[in-house]
Amino acid sequence: MARTPCPFAGEVNDVLAGRVTAVAGGGVKDFGYKQETAGELTAWAGPDAIRLSRWVCNVAGAFVESLTGAPLAETLSRSQRREGERAGDVRTVSVGVTRSWASLYQAGDRHEPHFHPNTALSAVYYVAAPGLCEIDLLDPRPAVDYYDPGITLAGESHRVRLACPPGELLVFPGWLKHAVPPFQDEGPRISIAWNLNYSLG
Repeated sequence: MARTPCPFAGEVNDVLAGRVTAVAGGGVKDFGYKQETAGELTAWAGPDAIRLSRWVCNVAGAFVESLTGAPLAETLSRSQRREGERAGDVRTVSVGVTRSWASLYQAGDRHEPHFHPNTALSAVYYVAAPGLCEIDLLDPRPAVDYYDPGITLAGESHRVRLACPPGELLVFPGWLKHAVPPFQDEGPRISIAWNLNYSLG
């Protein structure tokens, strides 16, 4: 998992929070446990959303390269090389947005454990909140509760809870289950999420 502050958060957060709040009256889906904007975020939220999304894709690409120790194109080429292809047949690879949206939480809202199907990487950016924004990351080993070797990789109940300030980005595998615990503050909490996949040129 990658966790990093956005270097230009002070330039975009207020504008993005204003745009998301403005559509909250009619351009959101209300799930009963949170609200989520409809449509592709970069299509309606303006140039600051596009700037942020480009930065998120760059961070996600650098994250994969740091894990694999190789350029993104080489890493993906190795994993998808067809029979007969040579090591030099590396195509251009980048990280692109499949879908993006904003989530609005009010006091009492939460999001149960879930993952993002058909997504290489998930990204969450915290735009606005009265305090810290909590997120739970769940241990992906389903039967781990049935054996305790005395080694804890996550935490109590095999869950890691992070508390992130507005302006911070998280990037993690799309298969990793995550949840938002009940939000307790009175002011709104606004976050943006991206489903990211590899784009071959």
